[in-house]
Amino acid sequence: MDHSLPRGDGYSIRAKYLLEAQAARGHKVTVLTSPSQGDDAVDALIDGVSYRRARYSLAEASISRRGGKHLVFGRAVHRGLERLLDESSCDLIHAHTPFTVARVALRSARRRRLPFVYEKRNLWEESARARGKLSGRWPWFQLARRLDRGVTLSADAVCTITEALRMHTIRLGATPERVFVVGNGVDTDAFAPRTAPAQLRAECAAGSDRVLGFVGSFFSFEGLPLLVEVCAQLRQRFPDLRLVLVGEGEDHPRLAAMIERLQLQRNVWLVGRVPHSQVPDFYAAIDVLVYPRYASDLTEMISPLKPLEPMAMGRCVIASDVGGLRELIQDGETGLLFKAGSPNGLAARLEAVLGGKMDTARLGAQARDYVVKRRQWREMSRCYDAAYALAQRERQAAGTQP
Repeated sequence: MDHSLPRGDGYSIRAKYLLEAQAARGHKVTVLTSPSQGDDAVDALIDGVSYRRARYSLAEASISRRGGKHLVFGRAVHRGLERLLDESSCDLIHAHTPFTVARVALRSARRRRLPFVYEKRNLWEESARARGKLSGRWPWFQLARRLDRGVTLSADAVCTITEALRMHTIRLGATPERVFVVGNGVDTDAFAPRTAPAQLRAECAAGSDRVLGFVGSFFSFEGLPLLVEVCAQLRQRFPDLRLVLVGEGEDHPRLAAMIERLQLQRNVWLVGRVPHSQVPDFYAAIDVLVYPRYASDLTEMISPLKPLEPMAMGRCVIASDVGGLRELIQDGETGLLFKAGSPNGLAARLEAVLGGKMDTARLGAQARDYVVKRRQWREMSRCYDAAYALAQRERQAAGTQP
């Protein structure tokens, strides 16, 4: 993996629950993270899963700091992985995106004749382009896409996070029988209906009887400026409107400027980042969660983790109709969808909720029921079995060929 616990982003949290579910089912799981984990990373046993860290040498660290990360990153990961494989007996190597990690793992797997599974949880080049990063521009975008495709087509089996990404992977040239979907899930015990702490609810509501909110990373593709803009329009009809934004990221300065320019200080609380342990309390204190992602190749194929958490807690969720969210929410049954990027579409949904025209309690209860039946992590982890079995058969067959 690129990185893991104790970092608390979606990449690490998804892995945490899936790895723990696999360990609970009898697998012995060891994780190796890349130097992206940080200079202070230490080996650790966390909830039954062993985490090992690949590190730069002093010379490699100096090169990386001077802009040469691409020259030494793979070397450090390879050294750490080879050391781990020398020390322990492994039956299979399972590499997660990005391809910068997976290419190294594939090389070691082939040299040792081990089955190799590639898990595509994101399209990192598409994410970089959607966020306007330099690495998302041509020719880096084309190079990243080509390298990722090479790993994808060389893997014995591929796991994707959504059905849409599975179809994309097949269009790249992977045979359908080798591509499996392992979707996002949620811990329905940790995220269960609860009463919000009175003080936090009072801070979120600030006198309003209906609180809207967002909890997650403030990436530019999340559409949060659209949400703030629509709330400014609705304030004339609902002067006590209250929006709570929890998280941090690249759009934070833009949102702060919008709130000041539109004079929304009374209506919008820009909370900032909170510890993961406090997230359920914020869900409980917010009545309706809004995920207004813009449409892009990335959001059509990648499913966010965060909406499943409030759904598990029985909260109503409103989301744009991009593919990654349509796979989680059935409009009018387990939440509400609106046309991505449409101020009028989002305004209509919010107006119905704020005006009491929508039974949000029913939607929240049905969302909870759906998550319990279909989206628990232990169920998601079982989806790996078929991919592992195929990968092992592929290696066995390759070993018998002249």
